[in-house]
Amino acid sequence: MSLDPQGSQSGKEIRGPATLGEIVEGSCEQVLDVFMTSEKGNFLAGVWTCTPGKMKLTDYPFNEMAVVIEGRIIVTDEDTGQTKEFGPGDGLAIRKGFRGVWTMPEKVLKRFAAEIPA
Repeated sequence: MSLDPQGSQSGKEIRGPATLGEIVEGSCEQVLDVFMTSEKGNFLAGVWTCTPGKMKLTDYPFNEMAVVIEGRIIVTDEDTGQTKEFGPGDGLAIRKGFRGVWTMPEKVLKRFAAEIPA
């Protein structure tokens, strides 16, 4: 099962390997709970948890704003070469089309809101 930004529905929970990138280390087992979607389906919000691992992202499907509640995410931007670490209380924004690597050395819990540009 994968996250389909066009088909997400309120209350939809997705479990299994993370699907927004290629898993290159660890298992990256996710639980995605989408608790709100807009009427047009172009905005969603929810909670995401993921086990430790590393994912290579090649074309992130939406613009996302998130707050890390537990764990750490180390993001390396392929275009700029910059690496930033986000932990509990930190906010992050990922743009549609992002290319890079997400490293999660420990289990992550984040709250997110995402917009799927037309």
